[in-house]
Formats: sequence, structure tokens, C-alpha cells
Amino acid sequence: MSQYCYVIVNNAGHSWPALSAAAAAPGAAWDQGSFVLAQLLQEGWVPVRETPMGGGTSQLAHSLILLEKDTSPQKAGGRGRQAK
Repeated sequence: MSQYCYVIVNNAGHSWPALSAAAAAPGAAWDQGSFVLAQLLQEGWVPVRETPMGGGTSQLAHSLILLEKDTSPQKAGGRGRQAK
């Protein structure tokens, strides 16, 4: 089974999760600054798709990134060394 999440990233390197208002409240798990994408990639999330977004009147351009993480348990007897 897979989990999905969206992250907004700009050309200055800042990134934020696209969350509901309740999940984005101060003190929430994601309230850790504006470099969330690097953290998620280190946790095993993989980019699936990028959608460019306008920058409005700002000089910054933004993109919406869809990330996926496989959450299925490893099957017994799969790859790797077996105990003797």
C-alpha cells in the first residue's frame, strides 16, 4: 500500500507541505520550518509528479510536488540473507 502527500516548493529552495488548516496549526508535526522536502526525501518519500504553479507578482516560481511512500510490510522470505 502507498501513502501520498503534496509539497509546495519554490525556486529559492523553500518547501512546505500542502495540509489542511488543522494539520498546519502551530505545534503540528509539520511545524518545523520551510525545508520539508529534503526531510521527506530522507524518510523514503519518492517524487512522482511535478506541476508548475504561477508565481503571481512575486519573483519566485512555485511547483506542486506529489510524493509517494510504500508502506506495505516487507514479505517474509524476500531478498536478503536468511538466518541459519
